[in-house]
Amino acid sequence: MTSGWMRSKTRRRPFVRRRSVDGAPPCEYELVGTLTGNCVRAAIALEIAGISYRVRRIDLGAGQQHDPHHLDLNPAGKVPVLTNVDAAPAFVLTQSNAIVLFAAERAPALLLPGDATARVRAYERYFQVVTDIIGPSHAGFHLRDPAARSVLDGMALDAVHQLERVLADHAFLAGPRFSIADIAGFTIIRTLLAGRDDAYLPAVAAWLARVGAMAAVQRGLAAFS
Repeated sequence: MTSGWMRSKTRRRPFVRRRSVDGAPPCEYELVGTLTGNCVRAAIALEIAGISYRVRRIDLGAGQQHDPHHLDLNPAGKVPVLTNVDAAPAFVLTQSNAIVLFAAERAPALLLPGDATARVRAYERYFQVVTDIIGPSHAGFHLRDPAARSVLDGMALDAVHQLERVLADHAFLAGPRFSIADIAGFTIIRTLLAGRDDAYLPAVAAWLARVGAMAAVQRGLAAFS
């Protein structure tokens, strides 16, 4: 779940570059996806990093993720996929959390602390979210057994409780600065806690409000709307 790949491709699909009405530079990347937490997470990362992209929506209900062209981009038939087929070699990157790391490589000053120790802490929290919250939540989503699904959701919620203690002392998951950890955690924790009383996890609720109020995050949330 935390890995992605970049592959060279000999067969290219036309990639139409478009300028915005205000004459801004053309989009460098295309983000393929739909309105899911994973796709929104990728869009938020690109927005925060200031990476120019356009969205290409696919209809999961209609099975477009199984179309030959999409399977050529991602044989797993999943979204999101970040592409630039005009690059030489063509660029294809799958997995939302890999796209977050790609954004961090492009704009480290915006997504990673400059201090080495603080940067390691950001990675620690990032992978804590990926393995302890996103992993169980996604596994539970695909289970039909309610009891098994409840166990996995409980594991994810236990990890959120651990972050409540972190956020009681810090504005963001890895300390005083926004980082990749906050991008990884925002959409999944927002979904897990939907409909719950804010008093349930007050520090987490305040963090969700703080992150959700960021302009770039709002743009990412709206990317597939």
